[in-house]
Amino acid sequence: MIRSFRFRLALLASLLTGAALLAFGGGAWALLRVQRLDRLDADLRAHAERETGRRRDVDDWRRIESRLAADLGFDDARALALAVSDGQGSDYRSPHWPAGLAMAALPWPAAAEGRVGEAPPRRPPREAPSAPPPPRQDEAGGDRPLPRDRPPRDRGGEDGSPAERPHVVSLTRRAGEQTWHVALAVAGGNRVAVAADEQVVAAEMAEVRRAFVWALPPVLLLVGFGAWLFSARALRPLKTLTAVSRELSVAALDRRIPAAGEDAEFVELIEVFNHMLARLERSFEQAQRFSADAAHELKTPLAILQGQLERAIQSAEAGSALQAQLADILDEVRRLSSISGKLLLLSRADAGRLRLHREAVDLSAALAELIEDARLLAPHLQINAKVPPGLVVQADGALLQQVLHNLLSNAIKYNTEYGWIRCEASAGAQGMTLRIANASHQPAPSDPEQWFARFVRGDVARTRAVDGVGLGLSVAREIARAHGGDLRWVPGPVGVVCFELQLR
Repeated sequence: MIRSFRFRLALLASLLTGAALLAFGGGAWALLRVQRLDRLDADLRAHAERETGRRRDVDDWRRIESRLAADLGFDDARALALAVSDGQGSDYRSPHWPAGLAMAALPWPAAAEGRVGEAPPRRPPREAPSAPPPPRQDEAGGDRPLPRDRPPRDRGGEDGSPAERPHVVSLTRRAGEQTWHVALAVAGGNRVAVAADEQVVAAEMAEVRRAFVWALPPVLLLVGFGAWLFSARALRPLKTLTAVSRELSVAALDRRIPAAGEDAEFVELIEVFNHMLARLERSFEQAQRFSADAAHELKTPLAILQGQLERAIQSAEAGSALQAQLADILDEVRRLSSISGKLLLLSRADAGRLRLHREAVDLSAALAELIEDARLLAPHLQINAKVPPGLVVQADGALLQQVLHNLLSNAIKYNTEYGWIRCEASAGAQGMTLRIANASHQPAPSDPEQWFARFVRGDVARTRAVDGVGLGLSVAREIARAHGGDLRWVPGPVGVVCFELQLR
């Protein structure tokens, strides 16, 4: 899974929105379906009630059936079925009337005359009217128009009794694999049954569901994209904190992040971060000041003590035990003086107050002199140098000399018994590059920064037999960085230690 807060936020927003839309869409779809079925039942009841007061022949009932299907919006006329019985033998039933809906088995309203499924008793014959009935055909000889808007005829009995109000019920029945909504109407001896296939409503609802499903993915993508953009705006203060933290250095501890205009939730975080920077700056200043003051205060007493020891050694009897003891003490004083000097240099470099007296330094000549000294100090080592003449850099001569001395002295101290040292220098567009490699039993640490840790020495060299306090590489790198360059460890095969110095 992608470990991104913005991605998770966008994904969560899309999922929550999708869940909400599905819940809302499902509820709306169910409610719409219920309303559609209720409206269908109401329409069927209205049509059944209206047709109970009319007497028609078979052809009229067929046209009525087609018209009802059109009024209800059915594309398939077979989705609507009609069954009529007037009790006088003029029955009509749609050809596709469901076989599972037996007329006799339907629960007709109780007000119907006779038993359910049986024809009602015939009424006494009506007397011949005094006037002939109106013609059934129009002047053109065609079918007479259907009484679509004409109100139902008076259902009053022939004996002048008041009109009987139709009794209507609606129900749902399954016939085979289909579900039918049926409206039953009874008035006098007339019975009308109008049935509609529920599949018509199911098809309409399927269209609604399909439209919702097709619309859902674009909506979720839009919501996810919006959440992605919104999260970028919301996380802007965190990006600022990250950028400031990445640029933090000893010389930039005074940086602060403005909290004006940010959201309330991030204002507190920014204030805490700024307070942390203030405490860190104050603590670093105190530590740097203590280190610089201690090194500076030790410098003069150590110089005096070193001078007195040198005079005492000269006044002591040559080759005596006292002279040997004084010489050992003098070595320790010199060692302590070296540590004090390096600490003072590091404290100034950490505070960004390392003063450089840049001048043109002949690096080729300086290296040649140091390599000659190294051959004298370590004749058992094979020292090869590949330094072109005339390499000149703008640097502080004394500090650059200290860097080269630290690198070569480390190559000698941590070398094998009959090992080797290779020194290569070159000049390019990016400045001067110097590589010093040597054979070594010292294993490479897992963290390259461990090479430059202060007061840390290799396990092999953790003995007083090898001079050094673990500050040489740290001092050399700080001097290189003060010159705009760098000193880094170059990974290599086992048994080889290589450092690269770059100066601009």
